[in-house]
Amino acid sequence: MSGKSQTGIVPVRQLKLSDAVAAQLEELIRSGNFSSGDRLPSERELAEQFQVGRGSMREAIRKLEALGIIVKSHGIGTFVVNGNGNGANSISLLSAGDVTALELFEVRYSVEPMAAAMSAERRTAQDIRNLTTIIERSRGEGVSSNEFVDLDFEFHKLIVHSSKNRLLKQMYEHLGPHHAIYSAKVISIPNRREKAYEGHLRILDAIRNSDPSKAKKEALAHLRFAEKDLVSEFDKFDHADN
Repeated sequence: MSGKSQTGIVPVRQLKLSDAVAAQLEELIRSGNFSSGDRLPSERELAEQFQVGRGSMREAIRKLEALGIIVKSHGIGTFVVNGNGNGANSISLLSAGDVTALELFEVRYSVEPMAAAMSAERRTAQDIRNLTTIIERSRGEGVSSNEFVDLDFEFHKLIVHSSKNRLLKQMYEHLGPHHAIYSAKVISIPNRREKAYEGHLRILDAIRNSDPSKAKKEALAHLRFAEKDLVSEFDKFDHADN
């Protein structure tokens, strides 16, 4: 059963493994590892290389076939037919450079709620001023999508820095390029900027009030809403192709 409940709550869906596999395979095709006319390895071989089950691999191939990127010929094999296409419904939406959006979210789920809770306990007055400045700048008139993406990452990075955990800070620095690639792709989703801004405000409020439990909860909710928006956007494309 799907849809809204009587309370208006929409169940949160996570990205499926097959979506992540399809995104990686599409990235390999678009980056030239497989060219138009090339025959892909067998489904079994691909499943072994991606280290996923045959069912997930089969579904990933079906998604790329629906997008016209590959074609299956029964008894012969699966071939790349469009290695350079870049349609609006491309599932490259689910890639974040050389990792997938699923992998990016898994790391963010592991790091950001914990960092927010630690920040609520350890932040300084200067940390609060810095975070407030970032939020105000992101809401300013004339802020481009690219500028908002930069400010979005800067906000989350500052929270990690204010956790005062040096190892956590070093780990988060590696997310920068992937976060930028992913955010640039989804920033045009309707109301994504507004939702991000509101989520940032709630996280900052909890940190300002030195409430680690609330900070962790708001950071987790922020990620869940972002992932839900991504899944919903991809579903629009997926349904349109079926």
